[in-house]
Amino acid sequence: MKRGPSCAGHALICAAVLAACGRAPAGPAVPVKVSGPLPPGEPQVRATAVVISRKGKVELQRGLLGNWADAQVGDRLAPSDALRTHEGEAEVGVDGVKMRMHEASALRLKDANPSWMRAQVRGSVESEVEPGKGSLDVEMEGSDARAHSQGGHFFVTADGRGVVAVAAVTGSVNLTAHGKQVEVKPGTVSRVRGGGLEDASPALRRVLLAVRWPQERATSKDTVPVSGKVEAGSRVFIQGQPVPVEPGGSFRADVPLRDGKQTVAVVAIDPMGRRKQVDTTIVRDQSKPTVRVKRKLWQSR
Repeated sequence: MKRGPSCAGHALICAAVLAACGRAPAGPAVPVKVSGPLPPGEPQVRATAVVISRKGKVELQRGLLGNWADAQVGDRLAPSDALRTHEGEAEVGVDGVKMRMHEASALRLKDANPSWMRAQVRGSVESEVEPGKGSLDVEMEGSDARAHSQGGHFFVTADGRGVVAVAAVTGSVNLTAHGKQVEVKPGTVSRVRGGGLEDASPALRRVLLAVRWPQERATSKDTVPVSGKVEAGSRVFIQGQPVPVEPGGSFRADVPLRDGKQTVAVVAIDPMGRRKQVDTTIVRDQSKPTVRVKRKLWQSR
């Protein structure tokens, strides 16, 4: 009677078959080690900008939908957080970069790291970038304009409606808009208006502010018209309130009056951050008769 292969022979035959199939013989089962939760490590905190100083009414918003609350020195801004000023100023920054928001201005942080910031602004923002230590990108609300600096002191004015002015005090700023780029050097100003980016030109030697006051300084009306002309890219405040300025620099506002004698002040802030104020005295007397002329008397026949 023929004997079958021994146990050793069976093992050799199985190994040969598995090798022919490209598989290795199974070894002893290895228990699977299930690891527990990882131990807590150092939290990874994204770089933020910090409120360095504040004066007057300054508010902070967390995210795009957060409520506005009073900002404090030391508050940290993460991307999408915003600051706004009323009759006040605030300074925010990272190492090597500082942005100073002047009155009636707004800033929303877009991104940051320990030595770089990118923010969108409206109003008037003064920036300082230490050469070799920081860099800054400034976007303007209502425009595709962007200013970039790796060293310098400069001003950005943006009205939120597409009119932008960038003026350099020291260093240089690269301003881009509508597919064009301009280098703004110390003492020069470049503007974005009317859908185009203008070449940089020397800033005016003095602040331009020409005001047209009402002819009569005594009235019974509750408002008076005030108009005038400033350098394009300037901001205008009447009685502390911002007034819209046309792209060419003209402005007009109906100024509310209180009873009695009062001073009406107009302040212009040019693209270089320089200020000029003119004022006059107007008396509102409700007992003074108001002359009304029927409009049709002035119509031609």
